[in-house]
Amino acid sequence: MLAGQRQREIVRDLQQQGAVSVAALAERFAVTDETIRRDLTKLARSGRVVRTHGGAVLADEDAGEAPFAVRVAVNTEAKQAIARHAAALVEPGEVIAIDASSTGLELAKLLPHGEPDRPITVVSNGLDVVHWLAERPGVNVISTGGEFDASGQCFVGSIAEAALRQFAFHRAFVSCKAVDASRGAGESCPSHAAVKRAMLAAADEAYLLADSSKAAERAMCYYAEPRKFTRVFSDDALPDATREALVAAGAELVCVAV
Repeated sequence: MLAGQRQREIVRDLQQQGAVSVAALAERFAVTDETIRRDLTKLARSGRVVRTHGGAVLADEDAGEAPFAVRVAVNTEAKQAIARHAAALVEPGEVIAIDASSTGLELAKLLPHGEPDRPITVVSNGLDVVHWLAERPGVNVISTGGEFDASGQCFVGSIAEAALRQFAFHRAFVSCKAVDASRGAGESCPSHAAVKRAMLAAADEAYLLADSSKAAERAMCYYAEPRKFTRVFSDDALPDATREALVAAGAELVCVAV
């Protein structure tokens, strides 16, 4: 099979499965891992796929918003580094909001334990965040409820937004599909943006968790300008031009080492 034909087959697999691994593709096409890596690199340069550790996922332009199960495998080290810095801000006794993002899930995993008489209360619209924290000692977890978005594994809509308005958060932690210096943080659909806007409106402090890949993305709708956040966390791969533009737009930017 010629390389071009094999690459078209790889894209077809991605459209059906959402993600592929180097090992599985090498076995399927009876070629070496290195051959598959070259194929994936070429597809990534064309913008069709995004490389992950050990494989690839379909780029947004081919798949729309990638399913949550796919997004958690992308830029994991950067998301963990950002989450580590965000988690260090949380104190016992605080009430915080965490959105349904893959970076929000990494934050949930790294949250400190609350104290017996001063638990941390976490309100989230993310199913995975709620599941992860359900049995964490010293943490009370509350789900917003609402209309369930299966692809995003999250709750959205008027019920979720109304639930968030009942709280007074010390801090809200949200991520985004895209970050832009002039427009701010953006999402793939209005319902996701509305939930994040409700979280920010109910919080004393708001933190954007946006790894460097978000600077190259575009969003359907934007929910908060850079200056609306107490701090914007990204990683050290964020382009210099984007850093300068975000700071000029009023963001307190922290780029963490990965």
